Amino acid sequence: MRKLQHLLTATVLLTVSSAFSQTLMDYVDEVRGDTLVIKDFRDSNEYNSLNQALTLDTDGVPAGRVYMLKTNGYYPLISNPVTQRPTVIVGEDNTIFVNNHDAGADPPLICGTTAESGMVNTGSIGYMHDLTVKNCRMTPGTAEGDLGWTFFDGQADNVTLTIQNCLLEHTRWIFIEGRNTSGNSYFIKDCYFVNMNGQACRRSGGVMDIFYPGDTLWVENSTHIMGQGMLYKLRDNPFNRVVFNHNTFINISNYVFLDLGYQSAMSVTNNIFVNCNVQPYHKETYEISEHDIDKLPLGLVNVYPDPAVGADTKYLVDKNAVYWDPRLSDIVETLNTDQVNESTSWVSQMITMNQRTRSLFDDDATYPYLTEGTWYEELPGFTDPGDLLTTQVDILKTFSTEAVDSQSIAILPDWRLVSTGENSYVFADWPIPVDLSYDNTVLLQAATGAFPVGDLNWFPALKGQWSAQRDAEYAAIDDYLNSATVPVDEPAGRLPSGFIIYQNHPNPFNPVTTIRYHLPSGTDVRLTVIDILGREVQTLVNGRQSAGMHSVILDGRDLSGGVYFYRIQAGAHHDTKKLMILK
Repeated sequence: MRKLQHLLTATVLLTVSSAFSQTLMDYVDEVRGDTLVIKDFRDSNEYNSLNQALTLDTDGVPAGRVYMLKTNGYYPLISNPVTQRPTVIVGEDNTIFVNNHDAGADPPLICGTTAESGMVNTGSIGYMHDLTVKNCRMTPGTAEGDLGWTFFDGQADNVTLTIQNCLLEHTRWIFIEGRNTSGNSYFIKDCYFVNMNGQACRRSGGVMDIFYPGDTLWVENSTHIMGQGMLYKLRDNPFNRVVFNHNTFINISNYVFLDLGYQSAMSVTNNIFVNCNVQPYHKETYEISEHDIDKLPLGLVNVYPDPAVGADTKYLVDKNAVYWDPRLSDIVETLNTDQVNESTSWVSQMITMNQRTRSLFDDDATYPYLTEGTWYEELPGFTDPGDLLTTQVDILKTFSTEAVDSQSIAILPDWRLVSTGENSYVFADWPIPVDLSYDNTVLLQAATGAFPVGDLNWFPALKGQWSAQRDAEYAAIDDYLNSATVPVDEPAGRLPSGFIIYQNHPNPFNPVTTIRYHLPSGTDVRLTVIDILGREVQTLVNGRQSAGMHSVILDGRDLSGGVYFYRIQAGAHHDTKKLMILK
């Protein structure tokens, strides 16, 4: 009824021309210090309340200005705002979306709309300054199903876009465009992307597309479900730093990363990839900027020996779970048998890396900074995935098989379990109808610091613990990325079978290092740090742990520099190794 009321109320909207005669406070419901609570559609009978507030707020704007949008708020755009200064837009409820089970607490929705005059605007936000958006839902489309090409439109160099705890659904192309800008940074945290579809093109339907070099791309604790195209299109444009840590990707038809291999410092750690890179590859089916220079399938990880970077290329891939449903295994055979596009040369991209990239990672003498750690090749036992791993796999397979044909007009169907029916296009499923926590005993402690792999927002108690050690974890990842040595006995690409404790890495270190060990079975574990006099100075683990790989971060900030030892007691297994803190 709430959605229907939104639409019926449209008949009494003010015209755009009369709205422009109003003042800022006509669009403000409440002032809370430097925060303006913006009226939504129902409060103002105005399509453009958010745009008007951003446009009219010009005099004496405090540096800490925040534009707050209401819970259950509806903020359609009949014209698109462009930032005039660093801008912060937040929804008033900061509960992490995947943990919010209150059906009556919909996050504020920013989208396009159709005016009384019949004018259609699919909605976007242009930014020429730093822009932060938190706790909001966004769709570049209208309730009637009109769909735009992008939502965030970068219009200046060297600015930062931050999207946190946001839900983004539907796009003909991508949500974040970086077509004509360079040097920009993008921070995506705690977000939920779903139904990245809408355009009949195997490449379209993803998160971002970048056409020039950038500064930082940081994607953390975000979930991506049902994407038909290329999610993160970095092409051949290097960033100073690229981070993908603790994310979940499920049913992504094309590439997760369209990365042609030119990144100089990239880490892909602690993620889950389920049924990704499903579309097969044929060298004649992509644009030149969208396939490997050697015309090889890309896989999840891709590196090209760029002469400009050479041996200093840094890439860390470690502690990721990867799984492909067996039902997807015959797609290549089908395409070759049917000679789609008159070809029998289709090859699978359901791989971790192609043969060239594999050879580079294996060449430690030439490329010492390319480090491959563990791939966990198994499916998490998700608590409640809905039909994502049943019916939707069949739908994904059908689309992925059809879409590679150059004559295809296939579009990946919407996946909806709650918000269905007429005029529901911009109203995403709420509450989020799946639970992607899991009970896999290996994966629950497989990530850095013995946390679960994947988006930690599905484990809210553990997310809090992880946040407390977040900085130490990233310091360890950076040390690992920048180290020209591979940890001793590192089981690259496979799981060991017996008890192993590895040398801490890095070593020597300051201030943090990682200790990793593998347990062949569940047992009581005590892991301690002792000084040269044999005194325990830190207890890192003291309790029962499951079988599998475990990682613990040792923070040495409170210890003096010098030689220490770490000692493990795991059932019948005992071992001691030396470490050194540099101060």
